[in-house]
Amino acid sequence: MESNMKKDSESNDIVLKSARGILAFSKWVLLVGIGVVTICLLAMPFTYQYLLAEMAKAFVSPPEPEIFGMIALIMALAVVLLLLTLFAVDRLRRIVRSVGEGNPFTHINGTRLRGIGIAAVGIQIVTFCASLLATGVVTMLGDPKPGVDFEMSPDASISISGILLVLLLIILARVFDRGAEMQEELDGTV
Repeated sequence: MESNMKKDSESNDIVLKSARGILAFSKWVLLVGIGVVTICLLAMPFTYQYLLAEMAKAFVSPPEPEIFGMIALIMALAVVLLLLTLFAVDRLRRIVRSVGEGNPFTHINGTRLRGIGIAAVGIQIVTFCASLLATGVVTMLGDPKPGVDFEMSPDASISISGILLVLLLIILARVFDRGAEMQEELDGTV
């Protein structure tokens, strides 16, 4: 009887359904993004001359060949960023699933939240490094030719909201661990 009530409330919970749908969609978008960036990165050596010629048409001083190494590194960092995001989305999907099953306060969910926190730290670091490289690329490119619409101003900074997110995730992981301990104590007394 009680399990039927849980399933009825789970099936009617619009927030859980929405979260599952958004996370599933996000997973596929991230996988496609990883594939596209990886293919572009792998294609770069074969399109090097064409890209160099196109960049020479757009900028006053021709770009240095080293710029492609920096661009390739930025693309590799983008793949790492997408993989970290995919890791966090997967952990969040598993947490949402456990909430739907009616058992969110488990040690594994605490571990999942810590994993999301570690991924968030990694995302901050990778984003900062990619921004520094992008600043270098923009500097190396110099001024665009008249009539060329090119404007890019990368911001190499650490996000305060990102740091707060990491702290929140670590604290929530501890809350989930404590909730799991309390659940175990309650189950032991029954």
